[in-house]
Amino acid sequence: MLNRGQNRDDTLVSQVRNGSIQSFRILYDRYNRKVFLFSRKYLREKQDAEDVLNEVFLKIWENRHSLKTETSFQSYLFTIAYNNIRKRYLKKSKEEENIRKFASEYVLETSGDEEQLDYNLFIRKLDKLAAQLPDRRKEIFLLRYRQDLKNKEIAQRLDLTEQFVKNQLSIARKYMFSAMTSDREMQEFFLFFLFLH
Repeated sequence: MLNRGQNRDDTLVSQVRNGSIQSFRILYDRYNRKVFLFSRKYLREKQDAEDVLNEVFLKIWENRHSLKTETSFQSYLFTIAYNNIRKRYLKKSKEEENIRKFASEYVLETSGDEEQLDYNLFIRKLDKLAAQLPDRRKEIFLLRYRQDLKNKEIAQRLDLTEQFVKNQLSIARKYMFSAMTSDREMQEFFLFFLFLH
């Protein structure tokens, strides 16, 4: 059992520098909820906030030999968290911006084109591909893109975790996109379809 003096952040940090897993756990227990709640304020997905939490403490452990005891550990911790949140936010914003840009360009390019891709043909191909998915993945995919349910709603309806739903949708999208590799126009329409939903 650590006494009060041994329980101070700077003492624990010093011990972590020397490889103390026990001191690392104490710091983790002390700050993990604060880092998670801080991250959750800025990130939409709970899983993203959990990922940031894990990344922050992984970085602390990996860089334990260079930790400083004369500066505030809490400030250092939240600086790392902030930087990770910022990187994630910028990456997601860029991805969303690219999809929006593509979608608006696609609409402009095809709106006056009489030979544009037949939407019904696309839906038939999508249904055919969806039918080839494993049952649970197909069910999740159709709930998301046919009934426009959010991941959380799908998880509740099917009694699954939200992360499982997210993973299955990601696998399904990659499969669909890859199955359309022979037809660039189909791929583009698929991206547009995802954007609309």
